[in-house]
Amino acid sequence: SLRAAIAAVPPPLSPEALGAVLPRLILGGAGALAWWRVRETGLAATETAEQLRDVFRIQTLDHRLHEERLIRAVQVLAAVGIRPVVAKGWAVARLYPRPGLRPYGDIDLYVAPHEFGTAEEALAAHAETSSRVDLHAGLDHGGALRPDVEARSSVVEAGEVSVRVMSATDHLWFLSTHMLFHGAWRPVWLTDIAVLVERYGADIDWDVIGTLPHRLRDEVRVGVRLAHELLGADITATPWAGPRHALPRWIPRAVLAAWMREHYSTTTSILLAPAEPGALWRSFRLRWPNPIEATHRWHAPYNRWPRLPLQAWDLMSRGVRALAALPGMRGRRAAARDGRTHDEHRRNQDPAAER
Repeated sequence: SLRAAIAAVPPPLSPEALGAVLPRLILGGAGALAWWRVRETGLAATETAEQLRDVFRIQTLDHRLHEERLIRAVQVLAAVGIRPVVAKGWAVARLYPRPGLRPYGDIDLYVAPHEFGTAEEALAAHAETSSRVDLHAGLDHGGALRPDVEARSSVVEAGEVSVRVMSATDHLWFLSTHMLFHGAWRPVWLTDIAVLVERYGADIDWDVIGTLPHRLRDEVRVGVRLAHELLGADITATPWAGPRHALPRWIPRAVLAAWMREHYSTTTSILLAPAEPGALWRSFRLRWPNPIEATHRWHAPYNRWPRLPLQAWDLMSRGVRALAALPGMRGRRAAARDGRTHDEHRRNQDPAAER
C-alpha cells in the first residue's frame, strides 16, 4: 500500500538529531509541521515525535478557540459598522492541509485609519474579546501604503460570520516583509509563504507585484526564493523560478542560523546589559542583528555584498540611541521611585488612605 511504501522510506533525521532540534522546532512554530513530516516514518514511534504530536493536538484544539475569538471580534466591529481585514494568523492557517499545523497568536485586524478610534472603543467594551486582538490602523506595512488592498480583499466564511481577508497577491508581499522585518527567525513564517505560493501561485496577480515599490518587490522575491531553496516549494508560477534568480548564499545561511539561534531581542542596547559575569558577552550575542534584519532595517539591497559592516552599523546606531535615552530613562525611574515613596509616606501619615 501507499502507506507502507511511505513508511519504508528512511526517516529524514536520526532520533538523536530530531531530539536535538526539538526545542527550536517548537519555539519556531514548526512543531506540528515536523510531526506531519515524520508521522509515517520510523521516527513516529519515538518519544520526541510523540511530543511533536502533542503540539499538533494542542494546536488543533486551539484552532477552534482562536476561530471563536475571531468571530466574536468581527461581530463586535460589525455592530458599529466596521468590516476589518484579517491578515496572518487565521487568514493564512486556513490554507494549510490541517487546522492544527500552524500555531496561532494574536488576531491581526486592520481597519481604516478613520475607523480606528471607534473600533478600539468597541473592542475595549468587550475585554474578553479584545484581549487577543492586535488592532491596526490602515494597511501600511513595511513602509508601503497600499490603499488598494481593501479593494482586492475577498470574503470567506468563519463559522457563522463572513470575514474579509487579504487577497493572495497582497498577502504575499505582506508576509514577506513581515518575515524579513523580524529577521526570519521563525520557520513558520517561511512555510506560510510556501503554502501561499503553492496554493495560489497561478492566481497571484504578478502584474500587481510588479507595480510595488522596488524595495517591496525585492523582498517578495527573497521570500519566494527562500521558500523554494530551503523548503522546496514549487515556484514555477512565479517570475523567479529559474536558477539565475538564486539568492546570494548568505541569505539562506542567515535564515538557517536564525532558526537555530536562541530567541533574541534587539530593541535594547548592549549598554543596558546587567553587570553579571558573562552577561555582557551574552547580551552582545543576543542583540547582534542577523544580516537579514539589518538589511531590512536600513533598506539595503539583498545583493552579494558583505553584511558585517551593516550589522556593526546597526548595533552601533542602536547603542547611540540607547545612550541618548538614558537620562530620560533615569528620570522616569526616579519619578516612579519618588512616587512610590510619596505614596508610602502618605499611607503612614493617613492609615485611612491605605483602606
